Amino acid sequence: MTLLRSCLAALLGLMLGINVMAQNAGSGTVLDTLFAKLQTATDPVTIQTLEAAIWEQWTMVPDQQQRATMMRGIAEMQQQQLKASVETFTRLIEVAPELSEAWNKRATAYWLLGNFPASLADICETIKREPRHFGAYSGLGMIRAEMDENARAVAAFELARKWNPHIVGIDGEIARLKALAGASGTDGPADPLGCGRPSS
Repeated sequence: MTLLRSCLAALLGLMLGINVMAQNAGSGTVLDTLFAKLQTATDPVTIQTLEAAIWEQWTMVPDQQQRATMMRGIAEMQQQQLKASVETFTRLIEVAPELSEAWNKRATAYWLLGNFPASLADICETIKREPRHFGAYSGLGMIRAEMDENARAVAAFELARKWNPHIVGIDGEIARLKALAGASGTDGPADPLGCGRPSS
């Protein structure tokens, strides 16, 4: 998984390097446009720009105090103050549980701390609120793979690829995990992601 891990590390760096701005009222329309362009983009620079713009839309928070909390949590993650960042994102979730990226940021912090169950729970909350979150699906796939839940890892990676077909190394990882899942004959539940509902 070296190549895919490198790609996910790059996604993490992109996520933490986002310049958070005030969210505009048309963010849903903006995201729809960005995702449509991402599907057909071929130029590497354009792809990177579109990915960064999508992350920025996800990270934008309209409320000034909530935005400051988001920024504080991101800064704590950048400084490897992971437990502090968990506490910060928890406070943000308590006051704004609808913010998908607050859940995803805390999921990332938990993942970096090695707390897979907590990370998985927060990823499921993320994709409940933002079903196109290729970063969350990528993290979910990697955790499921590390837990030897290969079919669920495949389901997660396939959704990551559906929304962002440009993730480096993901095709090979899906093929590898499909072979492992087929060999084991396990991991074929009605709830393929392990989030308590069918995938979409």
